[in-house]
Formats: sequence, structure tokens, C-alpha cells
Amino acid sequence: MMLTQIVDILTKSNITISDDSLSVDNYKILDESSIISLENCIEQIYDNKGNIIGLSDIQKKQNVRIVFSLYRLNQTGYYETSDVFVRKNKIISPASYYIQNIGFQNSEHTFIKKYHALINFIQSIGDLAKYKEESPDITTCVIICEQKALILPIIYSGEDVVNIDFPIEEMNYATELFKKNNSEEKLLFINELMEFLSNVTEENRFVYLLQNFNEYYSKSIDSFQYYIRNFSYNKLKSELDNAILDYSKKIQSVINDAQSKLIAIPAAFVLAAANIEFDNILSIKNIAILISLYIFALLIGIFLNNQSSVLNMIDINIQSYKGTFGGNSNVVKDAFILVDKELMKQKNRLFITQFINWGIPALLTLLYIVVFIANISIITSDIIIKILKSCITQNLHI
Repeated sequence: MMLTQIVDILTKSNITISDDSLSVDNYKILDESSIISLENCIEQIYDNKGNIIGLSDIQKKQNVRIVFSLYRLNQTGYYETSDVFVRKNKIISPASYYIQNIGFQNSEHTFIKKYHALINFIQSIGDLAKYKEESPDITTCVIICEQKALILPIIYSGEDVVNIDFPIEEMNYATELFKKNNSEEKLLFINELMEFLSNVTEENRFVYLLQNFNEYYSKSIDSFQYYIRNFSYNKLKSELDNAILDYSKKIQSVINDAQSKLIAIPAAFVLAAANIEFDNILSIKNIAILISLYIFALLIGIFLNNQSSVLNMIDINIQSYKGTFGGNSNVVKDAFILVDKELMKQKNRLFITQFINWGIPALLTLLYIVVFIANISIITSDIIIKILKSCITQNLHI
């Protein structure tokens, strides 16, 4: 309420500032009570003849000269310049205030936005500090991180606030980050802050930070992005290596299971071929051998189909696993090149084995047919020859 009255008086009058006083010249009193309520801020009141008068002597519509104490005005929240305002409120922003030289009315003023962002940043720095020394003029923060220490006196002026030329959002981002619990990004920002200011003299560090905040922010962001890239790549590489090893083992286990059983295919062929009676192709023994080969091929075929299904399931799992990486699909694709090639080789080998498995009994069946046809031809030829001989003999007797 008092600040509102002061602002109302001072903004409607001609004021003169001298040393520690602020004078309002030729002020026409409209309400004596409003002047009396400002008694603590008033040093002297003069009438239009230059005589000192007391508060009890003032009259309505009287023109007077009022001399205010700047110190008292500052205590109520009135500040003649932004520089004085900052000097009096470097660490904590007052609840209500008015700054004469910028005609502050609301928080949308550019200077006020910068000031509030800076105050919040300073408070977050204070929260980071392991030790903090406070005096009427200077607050000094001691930041300790990873066995390194930085002494940071909070020294700046109103002009430094006015000269802030970087996006306030950058400072707000750092402020919010410093207020969070420990995180890798927060630690990187703190380490970068210590590194950034380590070669600057103590009394100039804070102003240097304000003048070069954009550079500090960019370096911090770059450091964090580099860390993320490094961390993400190493994590991704480790996960891919484990996945590749796992899938390679699965593919290899399919082949190992098959090897011991597939060796029986050529053995069965050799054994069957060695026991065929070619002179009696339709013997029970030959037919039994042929039927046994088909039964054997069927059993091996079932096993090969199972192995092929396992490889197909592994292939589906690999493709599904690749799809979970989204934007890193090219990296994953490159990493799985050898696995994909090995998987395709094994599928082709199973296909060839399946062909051989059924080709052997089919070949023997064809052999049986060829031999059978050959035998039939021989028998038929013998019969024809015998018939011809018989006919010739009968003709001779006639």
C-alpha cells in the first residue's frame, strides 16, 4: 500500500535526486492522510516560501516541496534506477518493487525477465555450493565436484543485467538442471562451469560468465551430447555383441544337432547299394531295402523340417530384434551382416541336404526301374529268339 502511494506521488511529479535524497517539487496535496502515512520516508517538507513545515501543518491543495530519504524509499520497494535495484537485491528478489528509470509496471519488462532469470540461476548456484559465505555486499559460493573446487563470488551490476544478450531460456535450462537430483547431465554442466571459469580471476568470474554464458552453455550441451553419443554407442555395441553371440550360438546348435544325424544319409545309401541284388531286382530283399530307404528318408525329412523351422524362428526373432532399434537400424543391420549370411548359408545347406535325402531313394527307385526294364528286355529278347528258332526248326522239318 505504501509503495503504491509513493509511486503515485513520484510518477506524477517532477523529482530531483541529490546524494541520498529525492525531492518532489511543487507537489499539490490532495489528501493529507496519504502524505502523513509516508512519515517514515519523509525527511523534510517545505512550503512554497521555502520554510520547513511539519506534517501536522500541511493543508489540502497546498503546494509543497517534499524531500524523501532514498534509503527509506528503497526499503519500501522504490528504486530510482535499475542499477540501485540490483545492488540492493543481488541474491533475492523483493516481493514488490518499482524501478523509476525503466518505469517498471509488470514482469514482462525485458530487464525484469533477465533479472528474475539471473536471480533463479544464482539461487541454483547457491544450492550447488558446498560452502557459502554471505556478507552485506558479496555472497561467495564454493562449488566442489570430483575433487575440484571453484570459488565463485556473486559480483555483478545492473548494467551487467541490461547487457545480457543470450537467450534467457539457456539460463533457465541450466537453473532447472542444477535444481535436479544428481544426473550425468548436471555433473557435466557443473564440471564445464568449473573448467570454464577456472582461469578467470575470482572477482571477475561471475561477470565473465554472464558475458559469455552462451559459450558456456554451448560447450556444456556439446559435452553432454558427446557423452550421450559415446554412452549410447558403447551400450548399443555391447548389447549388439551379446545378441549376435546369442543368435550365433543358436544357429550353431541347430547345425551341431543336425551333423550327427545327417552323416547317416550317405551311410544308408552305401549300405543299401551294397546289398541290392541286381540279378533279381524284384526280390523281397530289394523291395525291403527300397521301402526302408523311403522310411529312413521320411524320418530324416521330418528332422530336417524341424531344423528348418528352428532356423526360421531364429530369423524371425532376429528381424524383430532389429526392429526394436528404430533410428539405429542401419547400425544394427551392419552388425548383423555376418549372422544373416551364416543363417542363409545354413538354410541353403538344409535345403541341399533335404534334396539329397529324398534324391537317394528316388535314384535307387529309378535304378530299380532301369534294371527291371533291362531285365524285361533281356527276357523278352530271349523269348523272341526262342520263338524264332522254334519257327525255323518247324519250317525245316516241313
